[in-house]
Amino acid sequence: MFHKIVLLSINLIFGSMVLLSYYFGVNRLKEAGQDPALLWGGVPDILQPIIVTFMFLGAVGYFFFTYNFLVNVPAEVLFFNKFKYWSLHILYLLVFIPSMLWIYQTINYMESGTQFDWILTVVILFTVAIASVLLLLFTIDLKPVNNSMYLPSVIGAAIFTFHTLFLDGLIWTVFFHKNS
Repeated sequence: MFHKIVLLSINLIFGSMVLLSYYFGVNRLKEAGQDPALLWGGVPDILQPIIVTFMFLGAVGYFFFTYNFLVNVPAEVLFFNKFKYWSLHILYLLVFIPSMLWIYQTINYMESGTQFDWILTVVILFTVAIASVLLLLFTIDLKPVNNSMYLPSVIGAAIFTFHTLFLDGLIWTVFFHKNS
């Protein structure tokens, strides 16, 4: 039960911090007289609503697989017969902490234009993407055992991973410098 309380606490505390970081990051741009849409960089206008849609779908999917980990998965589970439940704590922190840093780091990069800041921004995105892939693999590894949440969890984790890996990690990084 302890590990589940820790996982729930990580989600509540760090999830709130991610949302607050986005709020303060957008306000930082507005206070500087800059349009928050600059965070899209050169991502084509036609892709932006698709990315935003998947952002929300990924968030819904996130709740499905997180709910499953919290409610249906015993704390004694071994993922891939090797990784204990507390491994989820690390993976979730590897999603949350870089996500909190992303907007500030992107703004820093937009202000500095240095290659180091760009590399740091991309490393932040790929840290989240890799942790998401591992969460997807952990979700798949659960194998259904009279659990109606298995399939929604796998689909949710797949959508979340698609967003963090493909849309954020690849599409955003490839298009950010277009038209600049």
